[in-house]
Amino acid sequence: MIWIMLASFLVLIVLGVPIAFAMGASALMYIMVAGIPLEMVAQRFFSNTQSFAFLAIPFFILAGNLMIYGNIAKRIIDVADSMVRQLPGGLGCVSVVTSMGMAGVSGSSVADAASTGSVLIPEMKRKGYKPSFAAAINASSSVVGIIIPPSSTMIIIAWLANLSVAKMFLAGVIPGILIGLIYLITTVLISLKRGYPRESKPSFMEFIISIRRAFWALLLPILLIGAIVFGVATATEAAALAVVYALLVGVFVYRSLNGRNILRSIRETVHGTGIVMITVCASMIFTWVLITEGIPRMIADLLGSLGLPAWGLLLVIVGIMLIAGMIMELVPNLFLFIPIFFPIATELGMDPIQFSIVMLVSLALGMFTPPVGATLFISCFIAKIGIERTIKDIFPYFIAGIIVVLLVTFIPALTLWLPGLF
Repeated sequence: MIWIMLASFLVLIVLGVPIAFAMGASALMYIMVAGIPLEMVAQRFFSNTQSFAFLAIPFFILAGNLMIYGNIAKRIIDVADSMVRQLPGGLGCVSVVTSMGMAGVSGSSVADAASTGSVLIPEMKRKGYKPSFAAAINASSSVVGIIIPPSSTMIIIAWLANLSVAKMFLAGVIPGILIGLIYLITTVLISLKRGYPRESKPSFMEFIISIRRAFWALLLPILLIGAIVFGVATATEAAALAVVYALLVGVFVYRSLNGRNILRSIRETVHGTGIVMITVCASMIFTWVLITEGIPRMIADLLGSLGLPAWGLLLVIVGIMLIAGMIMELVPNLFLFIPIFFPIATELGMDPIQFSIVMLVSLALGMFTPPVGATLFISCFIAKIGIERTIKDIFPYFIAGIIVVLLVTFIPALTLWLPGLF
């Protein structure tokens, strides 16, 4: 029956059924045929979401939406512009650095892709950049949104693996900056080869003015992470405080938030939270069936029987996650792979925090690769091109991302040094 469930799940995915409904329907079929009381479905669907830590997710989403609708993106773009526009492919470099800045504000790759892309992609097209290249830069650099803290995805991983949210946030800082820097280098090299223009060199005063205008936005992630790391507030409390901070800054400091924008932010938050939570709930039922049938242990035994050295087994695991990230959304992948791969990683002597970041970065690369890349879809929509036209331009960024995955996998200090300081 378990194989019939998995087969039906794959068929539903191929037919285009949303991932949450595909997981829920296939698991429900198994439960009904196996004669398990349907009360178990309701219990599994809701019980594990009754968590104080999970309450941080809608708060983080709302804080990010308030900052975005409060015209924060333009201020961060100005800061990035004053830092790197003089490099080859200046606007492309601005896109990468802006995504790094937006990551600390919104905590969402999809939100970063939409807010940054809507401003920079049309401008890049106007300056002579290929639309496919503009879309590729925006789609790939946006993945740092869930790697550089704060990140709602990190909260889900910490909850599933019973890890510290504060340590997860700290562990993501260096890998997030690293992936941003390697994408910046990739953009410069491609721009040199294609002859994309540099912009005028900014003055020091222009940089200072841009920093001053964006100061309150850039201060948010520092206050947020500091409060969590130093024990002033839990992740949920800090997220709630971030909402208050975003409201105060947007209404009284920047004066860019009005009643209409606040209502839009709330509507987007309800929509985004609904998508995340229905996926989480359906994944819980699906994962419970897999664990009940012993599938994680079976896969672990299968990988162990390959007789590979530790580094070889890690490469196989990373390869599986890279492929899975391309064909399925990130949150369901977390529910599938954490029960399977965490015990293996622990047996290999890898720190759970390090492996969490390895998993996050590996699966995040799938967000800008066909066929289900969310940031790729958004970027191509803004650039008004088909996804198939971006594959050539996406490829260098995917390879650069794999290099970061390998560095994070085999150099523990990249993820563990900063949490170790605290």
